[in-house]
Amino acid sequence: MPSSPEQIEERLHAIREWEERYFEDREMETWSVQELQAEALSRLPKKWQEKVIEGVDRFLFYTQSMILNANVQREVEERILATARVFRDDITTITDVRKLTLEQNQFIRMQMVAKQRLFAFGQGGITGFGGPFLLAADLPLLMAINLRTVQLSALAFGYDMRHPAEMMIALKVFEVGSSPSFTQFQGWKALESEKENIVGAFPGFYNGSEQIINEEWLQQPLRQIGKLAMIFMLRKKLIQGVPLIGIAYGAYSNYRLAKQVSDISGVYYEKRYLLERWHEQG
Repeated sequence: MPSSPEQIEERLHAIREWEERYFEDREMETWSVQELQAEALSRLPKKWQEKVIEGVDRFLFYTQSMILNANVQREVEERILATARVFRDDITTITDVRKLTLEQNQFIRMQMVAKQRLFAFGQGGITGFGGPFLLAADLPLLMAINLRTVQLSALAFGYDMRHPAEMMIALKVFEVGSSPSFTQFQGWKALESEKENIVGAFPGFYNGSEQIINEEWLQQPLRQIGKLAMIFMLRKKLIQGVPLIGIAYGAYSNYRLAKQVSDISGVYYEKRYLLERWHEQG
């Protein structure tokens, strides 16, 4: 039996408090930083902005498809199911994971997602060596790692990523989680209505907009480019022959973004899970 109505109500109240604190902190970012990023984007012609958005959307679609069709995906699903069977022996599919209690779903998610933060930390540290190839690969790898974090959060709460609708929603959760902090609240509110875009008569089909990122999201890559420029300048700051400052800066920057995506995706899927349990029991 999943969590009781009292437990669900208590946890939803805690999530509402988290939302107030989290998004209030996001809005504390200085306007000067936002204005500089907006000014930089405004210099890019609208036509080129649209091309960049289209290119990033395509990259995200392809990356997600590659991950979900890889052998590692099946291995992860089997690992989640094996852990879930420790709690209930009637778990046979990912959607059955929703039979667990909230605490059990949270436990599975933490097991899965903790490694992703370490991957981001390690990948950022390697980028900190400042080599041209490492710098060029940083952004695509970081996006793939964080997209994987969203997918794992969904799976841990019993949402099957093979359904087209769940794939689209995961991409939009990634967009919110990786957006500049001052735009996250607006995206978060939009996520709350995403479930309405799942076509009830055809389970798994999606009826919403298929555009993932927008112009404001492009400020995040600008930050990453700024990070790479800093790492490139720090590559000659050696300590015993190793660019330790660049390594530390790259690792911290990537870990910080990974934690942001992990927090957003974890709370989103938990809240969605709780609201669905609430309606089922009410």
